[in-house]
Amino acid sequence: MDKRLRWFDEGAPKLRHVLELLGVADELPDEDFYACPCCLVAYPRAAVEVGLLTIEDVPPKSVGGRPLLLTCKSCNNTAGSDFDSHAATRADSDAFMRGQVTGRELSATVYIDGIPLRGVAQRTESGVQIFGVPKKNDPKVEAAHFEALNAYADSGDDQPNFSFTVHTRFDEVRARVSWIRAAYLAAFAALGWGYILREVMDPFRDQLKQPDVNILQTYFLRSPGASPDERRIILVERPRELRCVAVVLGEHTIFLPGLFEPLPYDELVEALARRRQSGDRLSIQLDGKAVPWPTRATYFMD
Repeated sequence: MDKRLRWFDEGAPKLRHVLELLGVADELPDEDFYACPCCLVAYPRAAVEVGLLTIEDVPPKSVGGRPLLLTCKSCNNTAGSDFDSHAATRADSDAFMRGQVTGRELSATVYIDGIPLRGVAQRTESGVQIFGVPKKNDPKVEAAHFEALNAYADSGDDQPNFSFTVHTRFDEVRARVSWIRAAYLAAFAALGWGYILREVMDPFRDQLKQPDVNILQTYFLRSPGASPDERRIILVERPRELRCVAVVLGEHTIFLPGLFEPLPYDELVEALARRRQSGDRLSIQLDGKAVPWPTRATYFMD
């Protein structure tokens, strides 16, 4: 509670200051208000005490994020199911395929001579471990599976007819929107209300409100070899046609509209697409200024 109240008290005066610069401060009553950066609904200080304003992890905690700012309970909860769960499942699937040990289990089916055993799979330092889950299997099929497995063990055959399939289900577009949402919130925390309260940022909030509508083209850079803990914000100045705010979240680099003379998102996407090479590779050099990664909302431009 103390942290949430402190973050409210730091953000509310900054919001009013920016609204005064925009000439719309009279739309709020005289008391302090904090607007959820995702939906822009404004809340009084009492909303913190009743849990309507909540601490948001950026990126989501499920993919290594940490508490950074306040969003409303509705936006926070909705993002978890609409976007963040898909990003987490995608990240788990990628890590498994790359041989990374995460300690997380994935649904899987293992086959011996084509006889299935349904269960879970997990990467360990020594390889892949697969465990059957009895309630997922027909007892007769499970018995036949282990009978075939034991037969291979008794025969000493070192090349059994063995295979397994890992089952994951996620929506690629929603997984990408989750990362775009995280970048948007990180940029807000670093740069402030003056950055997000611009017409050029409206499509981002519209996409978050309408997860089933394709408003944003989810184009960004993925660098699978990057450290998952890397966090950077770059105010890109050159090349000029790519002037933007680049937010680096591990292997994901998301390109948001810049601070000055910002390009609409569709124009920025087109500029990036023109530099795409064969195999969907994107090789660019970005020059600009680094902004310190926020550990809480700092509203640098406000």
